[in-house]
Amino acid sequence: MDLAINLIPVLLTLLVFSRLFGDTPAFRLVQYLFVGVALGYAVVVIYHQVLRPAVVDLLLASGQPGLVTLRLIPFVLAALLLTRVSGQQTNSWLANLPLALVFGVGAALVVGGALIGTIMPQVLDATRLDLSAPAAILGSLVLFIGSIVTLLSFSFTRSADPRRQRWLDSTARVGRWFLLIAFGFFLAGNVSSYLAALNERLLFVVEWFRAVLGA
Repeated sequence: MDLAINLIPVLLTLLVFSRLFGDTPAFRLVQYLFVGVALGYAVVVIYHQVLRPAVVDLLLASGQPGLVTLRLIPFVLAALLLTRVSGQQTNSWLANLPLALVFGVGAALVVGGALIGTIMPQVLDATRLDLSAPAAILGSLVLFIGSIVTLLSFSFTRSADPRRQRWLDSTARVGRWFLLIAFGFFLAGNVSSYLAALNERLLFVVEWFRAVLGA
């Protein structure tokens, strides 16, 4: 029974590997199957964790007019989004209201998260000098200097003073090298993750074939 059940992921893995020979119908079949299953799973999750609890909360608040009005706001915004499906210009503009709200809140969350979760910790770490050991002092200096020259590499204006401009160009060149090194580390990490996933899939297929031949 275990061998029969594991036959499905083995076949899907082999069909995905057919992409090495081009955009084959087998790969498209797995691609469509993945999109369909992911969409079905998302619909089920949205129903059980978003839509159904919202309807239950609305029904429980039926005796409180103020709370009912507050609970109805998401449903009204969702109904406004459905006007875009009609394709009529006279009504589809109503969908701009919830879309503007979603994009505005999303942009605010992204900017706030970048400031609090990335920029502020980076600034604090760059200005914190660790004097516990020579290696720690060197690391703190490299972090501080690297942050400064990396920021200067994004300078898009030119100074009227030629000597100052040459200094800025040299600093920006060093900052670009810091960026290239950082991107190299990121790429190496991604490649390592992909290779680990590929190794896991290959081992899964090989172990399944071994189990079949041993049986």
